[in-house]
Amino acid sequence: PDRTTAKERRVAVIWTRVSTKEQAEHNLSLETQEKACQDYAKRLGIEVVRIMGQTNESAKTEGKLYREMIAYVSSNRQINTILVYSFDRFSRAGAEAMMTKAYLKAKGISVISVTQPIDDDNVAGEFMQNLIFLFNQFENNLRKDKCTAGMLASLERGDWYSKPPRGYSIDHSAPKKHTFVINDEGRLIAKAFEWKAEGGITDVEIQERLRTRGLDLSNKRLGEIFRNPFYCGRISHSLLGDRIVKGNHPQIVSEEVFDRINGTYRTEDRYIQQEETPEYPLRKFIKCSECGFFLTGYEVKKKGLHYYKCNTKGCRCNVSAKKLHEQFIDLLKQYTLPEEILPIVREIMLNVLRERSEENAQRMQELKALKKANRQQLEDVTVRFGLGSIGEEVYDITSKHLEG
Repeated sequence: PDRTTAKERRVAVIWTRVSTKEQAEHNLSLETQEKACQDYAKRLGIEVVRIMGQTNESAKTEGKLYREMIAYVSSNRQINTILVYSFDRFSRAGAEAMMTKAYLKAKGISVISVTQPIDDDNVAGEFMQNLIFLFNQFENNLRKDKCTAGMLASLERGDWYSKPPRGYSIDHSAPKKHTFVINDEGRLIAKAFEWKAEGGITDVEIQERLRTRGLDLSNKRLGEIFRNPFYCGRISHSLLGDRIVKGNHPQIVSEEVFDRINGTYRTEDRYIQQEETPEYPLRKFIKCSECGFFLTGYEVKKKGLHYYKCNTKGCRCNVSAKKLHEQFIDLLKQYTLPEEILPIVREIMLNVLRERSEENAQRMQELKALKKANRQQLEDVTVRFGLGSIGEEVYDITSKHLEG
């Protein structure tokens, strides 16, 4: 059968939703929206067959419940009206909302705002509805920009504005927001950093040690922890680009240990991965006999000679790389493996190589995801520039940063 037309009688679904819990409790509650729609329907003799939504769901995108409502209305041949409190409760998705409304209108279904009475049966009314949808999206974008600016300002002050990483708890008794304290997990994570810095122990062994102490971490999660500068008192975030800022939270590990583990060095405001140095294979493997810290390598370029030395202030440990390599080779020659345990050693080595390969594959996935997100951000900025939401100067600065 054909759909019931408005001239015969209006048959409606009431759609209500709020974007946040705070909005539901203090501003425009679901009950307020429903009552206004019911009163409107009663005054005009509109038959209400169902109330849908009634939940927290963002109006910026077409969520699951919204799509279910559109599908239900489209398939029910009686319904010819969707009643909403205001058009921003129907959608704040701009062009997407306009297309959805056009799709509904083609099926003989009208969207009516009980607080914004606009007749979309004529060109002027339809234009006004579309204009409202665009303004709603514009308002959302402005709010998003303000929110982003606030988050960036917080990060630049050294305040992490959201939930802290594992190992930290929010100190609700502190007078200042964004105050964190190291919890029991954080103290175990500190031990993990110590074990990693000591060398000679695999991540699998570190995982097992943590597990026996009550902290169960996957290999992926442990790697993320070791690479996160938050634990050494620094903050890294996509809003900051490639900058690293000093945080106001307590350190779980010293910057020196973090750098040593990750093979990084720090400039004024960023971390840079050090290049591989095949001339010094024993770097970060052999410790100084005087102070116990790992040796690093350097080259005397005028003579083309390589040395290992300890970077501890006041320590004079300095040895020829050639001499140390020869001593290490002689040391290795003293070791032999019984034939019967070779399969076991081979399996252990394969497991270590497999673990390293998985870590590298995971890191590659993370980098690909980061590249994809960066490309999406660049596309979003380009679209916003094309729509006139941002100026040319802001676009040039942002696109140059993202392309870099």
